[in-house]
Amino acid sequence: MKKLRVAVIGTGMIANAAHFPILNILREEGLVEVVGVADIREEAARETALRHNVPKYYVDPQQLLDELSPDFVAVCTPNVHHKEWTIKALKAGAHVACEKPLAVTLKDAEEMWDTAKAVGKHLFPCQCMRWRNYMQQSKKLVESGELGAPYFADVEFIRRYGIPSWGMFHMKEHNHGGPFCDLGVHLLDSLLWICGDPKVVSVSGSAYRKLGCKGEDVLISIAESGAYDGTFTPRPYDYREFNVEEFSTGFMRLDSGMSVNFKFSWAINLPTTNLDMVICGDKGGLSVNNEMLYKNVGNFQAETKMKWFDNGKYKGVPFEQHRYMYRHILDVLEGKAEYLITRAQNLEVTKAIECFYRSAELGREVTAAEL
Repeated sequence: MKKLRVAVIGTGMIANAAHFPILNILREEGLVEVVGVADIREEAARETALRHNVPKYYVDPQQLLDELSPDFVAVCTPNVHHKEWTIKALKAGAHVACEKPLAVTLKDAEEMWDTAKAVGKHLFPCQCMRWRNYMQQSKKLVESGELGAPYFADVEFIRRYGIPSWGMFHMKEHNHGGPFCDLGVHLLDSLLWICGDPKVVSVSGSAYRKLGCKGEDVLISIAESGAYDGTFTPRPYDYREFNVEEFSTGFMRLDSGMSVNFKFSWAINLPTTNLDMVICGDKGGLSVNNEMLYKNVGNFQAETKMKWFDNGKYKGVPFEQHRYMYRHILDVLEGKAEYLITRAQNLEVTKAIECFYRSAELGREVTAAEL
């Protein structure tokens, strides 16, 4: 495989902390060349280029595409801008890895996938939680039949006070939504994948903004807000700009008959639990984060602690899942593998996003058929 010429659009935390660490490894191995970066904030683009020894930086992503003609583009912008720069990069002749969520409406996601097909390029949604060891092992366990037929799941990702304060996460006009877009999409994508790709029928959801808009001086950890390696040239944060939800909760119906309870938080007066996923079937139940299988043995109730050994080369590294994802992407580009995330799977996650926000706005259950 010839060296891949890579460009990055959007030089915020996720680009610096998740994408560049593996891009730099691949560059040292002679597999990629990072030819340029772009960000609407010149100081952020310049600083990222200097830190990672990238020869060109731009404030206009279109100029980057026109001048550099990269083979591959990582779109790391705020959510609302994913569609624009993914489509422009695809039309410029690049394969694209787009950060999650790929899109926030079904129509936009379909247009992005249709464009990739029309120009003959790969589109890689960065729903990278699937590469976490416990998600991979959970899928194997469910596929083995140990749970029987899954019919209920409870998923949550709770930060007591972990509002991202370094970019545009908190601004609806740029990010569309809060923790449902940030945290929820990871868990819902992984859950649907683990359970055999059931389709979203409907969502009934509620969205709350009660704490983050107050501007109270609360001591927080940047790492607990998602920036595990800190932040780089952060945009100044102003709580008065906060206009997305900080807590999302609700109920989802799937065409398999399965139902899902969910709650995702940046700020709520509850203990921080981070990821928690429980899947119940007619033969057993699984607590993913506790690696615990609940099954009857004879006429005894039993709990089995699963030993899910993680022998991966990036075990314990912050954003390790991005490293496995990029390795997989290179295999796909070489024709050695099919991408782990399909169009059909990705569209179901997008349906969940659009149904949730419509439901929260309308105060009723919204079906996928309405989209």
